[in-house]
Amino acid sequence: MRIGIGNKCFIRIIAVISVLCLMITLFAGCDNSNTANAKYRKINAITLESQVLATNSNYELSWDGNANAVLLKSLKTGKIWSDILYDGFLAGSTSANTNSGLLLNIANTKTLKFNTIRSYSEIPSNGNIVCKVIENGIRVTYFFDTYEIAVPVDYILREDSVSVSVNTAQILENGTEYMLLSVSVAPFMCSVKNDAENGYLFVPTGSGAIMNAAETADGARHYVGEVYGSDAARQVPRDLIDDEDIKLPVFGAVQKDSAIMGIIEQGAGAAEIEAQAGNNRTGYSNVNVNLYVRGYDEFLYVAQGSTQGTETTRVSKEISGHTLTVAYYPLYDEDASYVGMAKKYREYLKQNSKLTASGDESSPYSVTFLGGTNITQSILGIPNQKTVAMTTFAQVENIISQLNSENGIAPAVRLLGFGDNGVSAGTIAGGKKYPSIYGSKTQLNSLQEYCEKSGISLFFDSDIVFFSKSSLGFSKNLNSALTAINKRIVHYSVSPIKIQDKSNGYAVISREKLQEAAKIALKKAEKYKNTAVSLSSLGYTAFSDNVDKQYYTKYGIEADVTKIIESFKAKGIKTAVASANSYAASAADMIFDVSVSNGDYSVFDSAVPFYQMVFHGYKDMYTEALNLSESYDRQLALAVSYGMGLGYTLIDSYIADSDELDIYEFYGMVYEDCAEKINSTISSSGYVQVYSAVKDAEIINYEGLSGGVTKTEYSNGISVYVNHTEKKVESPAGTLGAFEFAME
Repeated sequence: MRIGIGNKCFIRIIAVISVLCLMITLFAGCDNSNTANAKYRKINAITLESQVLATNSNYELSWDGNANAVLLKSLKTGKIWSDILYDGFLAGSTSANTNSGLLLNIANTKTLKFNTIRSYSEIPSNGNIVCKVIENGIRVTYFFDTYEIAVPVDYILREDSVSVSVNTAQILENGTEYMLLSVSVAPFMCSVKNDAENGYLFVPTGSGAIMNAAETADGARHYVGEVYGSDAARQVPRDLIDDEDIKLPVFGAVQKDSAIMGIIEQGAGAAEIEAQAGNNRTGYSNVNVNLYVRGYDEFLYVAQGSTQGTETTRVSKEISGHTLTVAYYPLYDEDASYVGMAKKYREYLKQNSKLTASGDESSPYSVTFLGGTNITQSILGIPNQKTVAMTTFAQVENIISQLNSENGIAPAVRLLGFGDNGVSAGTIAGGKKYPSIYGSKTQLNSLQEYCEKSGISLFFDSDIVFFSKSSLGFSKNLNSALTAINKRIVHYSVSPIKIQDKSNGYAVISREKLQEAAKIALKKAEKYKNTAVSLSSLGYTAFSDNVDKQYYTKYGIEADVTKIIESFKAKGIKTAVASANSYAASAADMIFDVSVSNGDYSVFDSAVPFYQMVFHGYKDMYTEALNLSESYDRQLALAVSYGMGLGYTLIDSYIADSDELDIYEFYGMVYEDCAEKINSTISSSGYVQVYSAVKDAEIINYEGLSGGVTKTEYSNGISVYVNHTEKKVESPAGTLGAFEFAME
């Protein structure tokens, strides 16, 4: 017997067995749930060395196995973008904040609190990262053993971008103590050095907002907001409504001659955008997206005997089964700006058949008429609420005929609050008929005939999202959306001058019943021969519904709303929306109540007309009511510089005992008080001439000049200069007085 050779063979056999055990552990997992490789870890992948993954004529996508980072390299400039702060890693940084390619928001089911988990700090001792090369990219799976959660992320190179996707159906959860709420992918893909020349972040709140990258004495400035606004079907313990919501699923970072923007191409309704500017600890500013994989509620828990509440959270039981995708597009040279981002997003919408021109002859101004309001009367000591008319059909016809006669231009018209509960939510679509308080059918027909002869678009508004009365097959107790903890969502108008009446709370329609509600509104429009319908609340409201996991987040709201708008168009009915999210604005013919502000956020440095750049020349857009603004002249100047049509909101009669006086500024809406200002603006201010010259063109550039003057350039060669100050200033178009404008 050859003892020496036998020992060597034995050692080799032991080594082979050890390797096989390691591979079995990696690929198939292990039955012992106490080990790091718990049985939930089953994936066909390996640890991967650094290598190039894919190339095309513009870019190279590669994996750095030392940094556990995905790199996108421009073959044109050599610039590298990464999911981590790659320059910092190469310089020796060990910060978990900047070296983590994936962040998780975890719900602790015992403490009912959320925690942020970073891959760089958690995985080395309590997890692993394994990879699988896929077509044109890589799938990186992050295992967090402490939390028994694994998240796969796909990075795929495209000709002009890289897409980052999470298929939530492939996320693994094996524990009960921790539940995954959201993931933040590629947190530093959109980043810029604080000291970069002309460096800034773009965030799409309202019309659009800029956050300068430069460090300030106040330190880092932080913003986070839900795409498409706060979830209307989420329970919250306090008022979380932002001044201006995020309407578009885009964001970006800019420095001189180079920029990168993100477009949330799938699952934008399940996302929020987070930005941090001027972070002096990292030396960088960044904007990223958090993708929610399940719904959640927030509420105050007050212990027995305590007077103070503790904010706690609950999450939905299951993860929704969707793919969430963010695409990152580098931009160069003259396109390396928010203007270039608007151009790219507009092209994206057009290429995907989501944006077409409305094609109608537009009016330079619109008028929204409010129909009814509720008043509470006491009958034998018992309070009784009824709806009374502030404006009737006959009064609408009289007012618009006067405006048409005075200035020679007819407005676009929207009738809002002409349902069975006035401006408050009532029956779905305001009921199946128009109440007699607004006039007879003959008067309605007369109004419609006048508008048709005068070329006026007359939009009848239908609220199919909010309702307070069970009728027409819709029950508040059965057909309203469920929160994450299976409670029927009900909102209440909180008034400081009266006791809150919970019987008047309004519900949010179930996502399953939304299409059915739209059919009620469509039948009503056909019954009354309405040629145009406004779906205001549908355009600006995004919401979830715990009735089914496909609705656990606001995911899919885009497709639901687009389908409804298309159903009206299929019947030859024009559509309008208000303060609209991107998907509704793209699908509708007209947009009311478009903001010219980025919101009252101290973290923002300036407002820009990004929203208008995307839709100008394709959709008729009207501002929020000028007659209700704090400064009429300032709002008019902004409207001109943004290429907007003007909006006004009017009533015929002021109701002094209205129950809604604490919500609506009815005192500023009376037509007799507003007529002179409206007519002088339309007939003699020069506004109509500017609007008519640019209404069909795209905005190709917008910039601030010295002295408070802005310059807006259009694709037809026209430039508009606007003075936004109360002082006389010089501009390339000559001397401009306070809030004056000129074009050349």
